[in-house]
Amino acid sequence: MSDWQHSTGLDETERLVVEFADAMSRTPVNVDDDLRQRVAARFSPGQVVELSHAIAWEHARARFNRALGIESDGFSDE
Repeated sequence: MSDWQHSTGLDETERLVVEFADAMSRTPVNVDDDLRQRVAARFSPGQVVELSHAIAWEHARARFNRALGIESDGFSDE
């Protein structure tokens, strides 16, 4: 997914979601007003909350696993 901006496998909405997840993944988190407005224009307030929660939860889970030394089960080569 390193070249998600140019992926032909993603539609416009999927690219927006990955862009939002990418911004939420930065340290510190950096979701600018433009991106926030584009997400709000595409999704309902409830959907934005759910999307944000899912992204944040995956980060929490990943940090938890790393803190305890839990590694991948090897289902993916990536």
